[in-house]
Amino acid sequence: MKNKEKKPRRPNRAEALSCLIVMILVMLIGTVKGFDLSVSLFVTAAYVGIIGLNCGYTLHELLEAMYHKAGELTDLFFLLCGIGFLTASFVFAGTIPALITYLLKFVTPSLCILLGFLFTAVTAFFIGTSFGTCGTIGVAMIGLAIVMDVNLPAMAGAVVSGSHVGLFLSPMADNFNLVASVTKSDSLTVMKRAAYIGIPTFLACILFYTILGFATGSSQGVFDNAVLSEGLASVFNISPIALIPIVVVVAGSFMKLPSVVSLFGGGMIGIAIGSLLNGFSFWKGLAAGYSGFDLTTITGISTDAVLPEIVTLCNRGGMLSMSSLFVILFAAVGVAGIMIKIRVVEVIVETLFGKIRSLFGLAVSSWCIGSITGAITNSSAISILMPIEMLEDKYRELGYSALDCAVVSNTAASPMLSIIPWTDVAVYMSGVVGVSAAVYAPYSMWSWGLGLMGILCSIFKAGYKR
Repeated sequence: MKNKEKKPRRPNRAEALSCLIVMILVMLIGTVKGFDLSVSLFVTAAYVGIIGLNCGYTLHELLEAMYHKAGELTDLFFLLCGIGFLTASFVFAGTIPALITYLLKFVTPSLCILLGFLFTAVTAFFIGTSFGTCGTIGVAMIGLAIVMDVNLPAMAGAVVSGSHVGLFLSPMADNFNLVASVTKSDSLTVMKRAAYIGIPTFLACILFYTILGFATGSSQGVFDNAVLSEGLASVFNISPIALIPIVVVVAGSFMKLPSVVSLFGGGMIGIAIGSLLNGFSFWKGLAAGYSGFDLTTITGISTDAVLPEIVTLCNRGGMLSMSSLFVILFAAVGVAGIMIKIRVVEVIVETLFGKIRSLFGLAVSSWCIGSITGAITNSSAISILMPIEMLEDKYRELGYSALDCAVVSNTAASPMLSIIPWTDVAVYMSGVVGVSAAVYAPYSMWSWGLGLMGILCSIFKAGYKR
């Protein structure tokens, strides 16, 4: 007689919830002890793997799940390399120095954080991509915060917040169109429904960043703006021509070109402009795109001969600067791949949110399911679709539509993923702004405020129609 193979089973409630609890505890302990995030993720992956083995899955199946999930992030690895390449080329071309020189004429330290949010929010609305917005306008605003001695975590939070406005409100954005598609609604209908949550949150962000700017961004530093502008002009040729690379990248995003094409294409144009405009070596520009811009190596100017703020602003970027983020991503996909394979998410969602009946409870559940799903799967699309799949019928039982469910779920998609440190969105944003997600999260009001506003609207039934 042939031996029957043991059929894998779903984890029971205790096993599934223990995966979530262990992940949270390990992250907290790692943060307190100062461990790198990747260490906490590898420990979590090991625990989840043990649960998978106990549920009847083979080691080969669990490894295959990890490899499959890692394959889905190939695009992100190229994007991270692209943003490192682009950042170095922006300095090489004089794009960031030129933009900062122009902004210094009317931006004060107290308004810097607010304008960082507004500039990125407007850009994100028109081009519909958080990655493209943060990688262009966001980089410039972070540079401005550095030279103006503004609270960097606060500026990072404002930039990340603004970069995600479009995903919720713009017809140009993937998440917005996914909501329209799954609910079979036109863009105007989705925008009107999302406005009940998005507009109050946007106004709250303006108030929040205005207060934050005057409270933390009032320092004038140890230099004056004229001296800094002159210092930048002594190294770079400050000209509107230097802004061409940023226009190219934004235009590429608006035209829906693949992001990696826009990033590397804009970077190559930046290197060409830097060679012609500033007289730098083209080959050194390519080297800077790989290892990062170094003021002394590229220009021959000693760092002692320029302001420290200029050195801090210029010595950045390069594909190698993103290498540490790759380790975090590999560890994160290990956890995500195994959890998806052994169906931990399904059990957690059914256990925690299976008996919700009130509108308030449904709104809270939609946001929580989206956040938990996104944190585990690293997918904003799944964090929108999972609550719809689980709760759409319950919304209809109360007389409401799938659109209500989808819009509330979208508050927990990319916005929440941007402040959960191990997700691909947060890893990307951290690499661009130079501040870890755990540090800028309290200042990223759009990310967490959008969900709170969605829940608040459910209490007053704002936007809901039977």
